[in-house]
Amino acid sequence: MRPAILVAVIIILLTLGAAGAHLQTTTADLSRFNPGWSGTAAFFSLAGSMGADLHTPGSDLPEAIDRYIIIAPSDTGAIGIAEQVLERGGTVIIACEEGSGNELLRGLGSGMRVMPGNVSSVDMEFASTRTVIAEVAGNHSLFAGVKTLAFNRPSYITGGDPLVRTSILSWVDTTGSGRPGSGMALGRYTLIATEQVGSGEVILIADASLFATTMQEVRRLHDNPQLLGNLLHPDGHVVVDATYGRPADAEGPAYFIHKVKSAPISTIITILLLMVVVVVGFRKEIF
Repeated sequence: MRPAILVAVIIILLTLGAAGAHLQTTTADLSRFNPGWSGTAAFFSLAGSMGADLHTPGSDLPEAIDRYIIIAPSDTGAIGIAEQVLERGGTVIIACEEGSGNELLRGLGSGMRVMPGNVSSVDMEFASTRTVIAEVAGNHSLFAGVKTLAFNRPSYITGGDPLVRTSILSWVDTTGSGRPGSGMALGRYTLIATEQVGSGEVILIADASLFATTMQEVRRLHDNPQLLGNLLHPDGHVVVDATYGRPADAEGPAYFIHKVKSAPISTIITILLLMVVVVVGFRKEIF
């Protein structure tokens, strides 16, 4: 093989590799395809290693699900599976801070709601009132070995029975100043709550970023890793819904189409131009 042809082949392979890497990862917050600090790739990896089933569109589900985890639901698409879990006496765990999961809660017959807002506290991590440290306030088997948790800009919950609450020196920061101002009442805010719904249980977490890598592996904050391990503990069939994660993630060709459509146009043009240059050079060498 001529040196020029060999170089052209290497450049083509490198270009395709760069394009593939771009298409298979994302920086979207809470996406299971995001390997960075703001993604949930580490959590989904942990879930798989602990034997949890990942539910994606078209995937088969076990006949009996004991625990169903939904992160940042954007619609009520998970309601069918959630209702089945509750009917069997299982537990549905919903993590949401923007209120997008309230319709799902309403559809399940739950009285709990997420109230969007920037809960802040004097009990903080990293010298930031937005990184709240809260204590376990209820007795629940899933919180065994868990005393304190660190949250990143959580919202708060109304209704249900509190499982994790802030200290009394907490408030909803409506100005972004990081300090309690006029009209910001100090008090305890519920960040995780539980409610019996039919024969089952719904647990609501007002901070979906609790599942992000930065709150799980990188910083090893308080008892956060312990809690995630408890939620995934294989004492029954555990299913993690991989359909959501802001934005919703598709499988197979649909995922790649979504990535191409959402990628910056400059990136796509650059990749195409590189491939055109390589192909032109390759053809000239041959002919």
